[in-house]
Amino acid sequence: MNYSTAKWLIGILATIAVATTALIFYSDHIGVTYPLLEATYKPIIFITMLPVLLLIISLLIAQEKKEEKISSKSLRRSAVVVIALFAYRWMTGYFD
Repeated sequence: MNYSTAKWLIGILATIAVATTALIFYSDHIGVTYPLLEATYKPIIFITMLPVLLLIISLLIAQEKKEEKISSKSLRRSAVVVIALFAYRWMTGYFD
């Protein structure tokens, strides 16, 4: 994957996540609830932010290794980093 493609994808997915979060907080601030939005908030965040996290980490790994494109090896390494972070948080009791 080219760096520019990854940056565009990160920007689009992060914008969707930030806009959804802002809409949730704003609607809570004014006292209005949207049941459909509240029901789909967590899946939207999970679907958009996990790829953003993977792409950001793999972009940093690929740039550090001075690769011309993001390789599947960089994506696998970033997946290992994300899994390790979640495992650490789970083992320390963060999700209790």
